[in-house]
Amino acid sequence: MGQALALLGTWVQGTAQRWLVLELMGDPFYVGLLGAVASLPILFFSLAGGILADRVPKVSFLISVQILMMIQAIIFGLLIDLEAISFSAILCLALVLGTGMAFEVPARQSLIYDLVGRQDITNGIAVHSVAFNMARFGGPALAGLLMQAGLMADCFYFKAASAIAVILGLLYVKNRYPDFNRPLRKNVGSPLGDIGELVSFVIEKRPVFFILLNIMAFGILLLPYSILLPSLGRDVLGLNAKLYGFMCAANGLGALVGAGFVAQFGHLKNRRKWWRLGAVLFPASLVAVSFSRDFVDACLFLFVSGFVMVICSTSAISLLQLFSRDELRGRIMGLFTMSFMGLFPFGSIMQGKFASVFGIRQTILFCAIVALVISVLLLFLQRREKQS
Repeated sequence: MGQALALLGTWVQGTAQRWLVLELMGDPFYVGLLGAVASLPILFFSLAGGILADRVPKVSFLISVQILMMIQAIIFGLLIDLEAISFSAILCLALVLGTGMAFEVPARQSLIYDLVGRQDITNGIAVHSVAFNMARFGGPALAGLLMQAGLMADCFYFKAASAIAVILGLLYVKNRYPDFNRPLRKNVGSPLGDIGELVSFVIEKRPVFFILLNIMAFGILLLPYSILLPSLGRDVLGLNAKLYGFMCAANGLGALVGAGFVAQFGHLKNRRKWWRLGAVLFPASLVAVSFSRDFVDACLFLFVSGFVMVICSTSAISLLQLFSRDELRGRIMGLFTMSFMGLFPFGSIMQGKFASVFGIRQTILFCAIVALVISVLLLFLQRREKQS
């Protein structure tokens, strides 16, 4: 519950932040640059976050990171209220938030396994995904309403207030289940040794290797579509801030329904089948988004995209955690975070530049088709390797 509220604040802040940059700068390239700067720390620090998740008291660590992100949101809101906000200030604050997320996500993902155990990990991740995607659905809509009412700064104050909820939830876990706040590893070596052990495991465990390759392609080619949504809404479809928020909310609603679907049925079939299905349908859905003619089309296709993206990501996380050894789980989640979210900067800058030169629709279409081809090729190679 605490995480659901904190993530709601994160989505309110992220939606408002992208719209604010588009209003200040007027070019989708700068929205892409914002996405790149916000995600750059994830590329550099998420593996370190995974190493720390295996080494330090996990729950106390998560509380500290949440406090940092709460302070960041308060400063953001104050700068807007004081009319001192600038693009450079937005980039600096986005860098702070990205650094916090780089350390928070691997620890949070590995904590789920501690809380629910191996048998229920798929359902546990899916329930967490429900919380995440409730926020992804409600956050943009709430941000759109606040922005339309002229309450831009309140989007960031809301994020700060929402962080208190997850801090209280983590304090409950820390007091009720003290074993979860103890390091998993007793004999700790050097960080380079930790990384070497991780690399050896990934190379030897071929399903993990292929999943991470596919996830890396998605991190560059598919996830950055979010930075194009403000321009798709305002410049292509002619939407105002409120309708832009609702359009993003449709994407979140699809993800919420997808998370509920996986929570209910994800354990009934082979998890690898769910992964293969999502890896193909996720890029295919963004092909459809590129052909949106109006607000209704965009909402429908983004709903489908959110649905299949959750099937894809939830299945990938489940498989990676199940294949992992206990003492490697934090590092595996750090590597997943780096692959899925850490490569976002390159995709953001690339897609922002492509969109400025070639257009929004053309950029979404091209990246989705390339990602689809890569998915099909990797699935074919994995199948052939398994047969041989």
